[in-house]
Amino acid sequence: MISKQQTPQIRLTGFSEDWVQKKLVDEVIFFSGLTYTPSDVVDKLGTLVLRSSNVQKGAITLGDNVYVNSEVVNSQNVEVGDIIVVVRNGSRNLIGKHAMITKPMTNTVIGAFMTGIRAPVPSFFNTLLDTQEFDDEVSKNLGATINQITGGMFKSMSFYLPESNEQTAIGNLFQNIDQTISLQRRKHEQTQTLKKSLLGKMFPKKGQVQPEIRLTGFSGDWTEVKLGEISDTTIGEFVIKSKQSPNGAYPVYNGGISYTGLYDDFNNEANKIVISARGANAGFVNIVRRKYWAGNSCYSVSIDTKEISIDFLYYFIKENQYLFTNFQQAANIPSVSKGDVEKFNIVLPNSREEQTAIGQLFKKLDDTISLQAKQLKTLENLKKALLAKMFV
Repeated sequence: MISKQQTPQIRLTGFSEDWVQKKLVDEVIFFSGLTYTPSDVVDKLGTLVLRSSNVQKGAITLGDNVYVNSEVVNSQNVEVGDIIVVVRNGSRNLIGKHAMITKPMTNTVIGAFMTGIRAPVPSFFNTLLDTQEFDDEVSKNLGATINQITGGMFKSMSFYLPESNEQTAIGNLFQNIDQTISLQRRKHEQTQTLKKSLLGKMFPKKGQVQPEIRLTGFSGDWTEVKLGEISDTTIGEFVIKSKQSPNGAYPVYNGGISYTGLYDDFNNEANKIVISARGANAGFVNIVRRKYWAGNSCYSVSIDTKEISIDFLYYFIKENQYLFTNFQQAANIPSVSKGDVEKFNIVLPNSREEQTAIGQLFKKLDDTISLQAKQLKTLENLKKALLAKMFV
């Protein structure tokens, strides 16, 4: 039998001793959550009960709060450094979800479907719960129908742990990584929120001829036209399997959401708007900025006049794509006809310059959102890789 390696693949400088296998219950203190009834729930003048919904992406969030009458509370208040773990839930994927209390929370307890953990080095043990080793310990005890981590299951868990202040060093490292990830996620969400807000205010609302917010230097009413009056809409062609290739130069769009493969040929030039013609995603709108092959479930909208900005047109249609949800029904399959596309109402600024400025603004926001998403994914992948190599 091959013995397990007792040191991680990656060590922080200054540490070299073997890790020691220990029972989790011998290293930390567990505490239980509060059981309460619906009649105990009050408005905000009570004790906050942290539940599964208050644990999101490894952090405590307070957007979905429940308060109970403080007189019924018989469990201990959470403290800074406490790790709260979801131990019972209807969704198996949520079992083991956890977060650390990072700031004082007076008059706050955890719910009955949660378990609290107090550890000598909270950041280290909070990180331990992120590892595959912890997931494996949970999985081997979950039955076919049981979605919970019992006290007995926690007592049976054992892990290889460092016995020195390496715990603190590792905990600090991952706490810094988590903070960086949280900051990047917050920036990403803020940019998405900004874009959503501007989309709602920089295009005229139904029945109006001017937007709520206008870029500096532009004025005057916008004009309503039909999409078919300013563009050309074509349906794509069947995909020929012999032209499909993992190394193809051109993406294949069979709908608007994303490309479904690569192709050795193209039937559309770059910078066209694509709209899903049929299926569950009928009416979904996207823009393709490179040459592509449009499949037979994909409309391509092109502009033949220099008086219209394709970027402006895309963001206007995208903001109003919900209007396509009144699908034509054919054999119970949602669909959008070419006529639906061509009669789509567009409201245009009379100035090409204003169209261009609006299109460029939203394209810049999209580019920023895409870059932030890639940076966030890179950080998350870094953490995942380090978790795999810095624990035993």
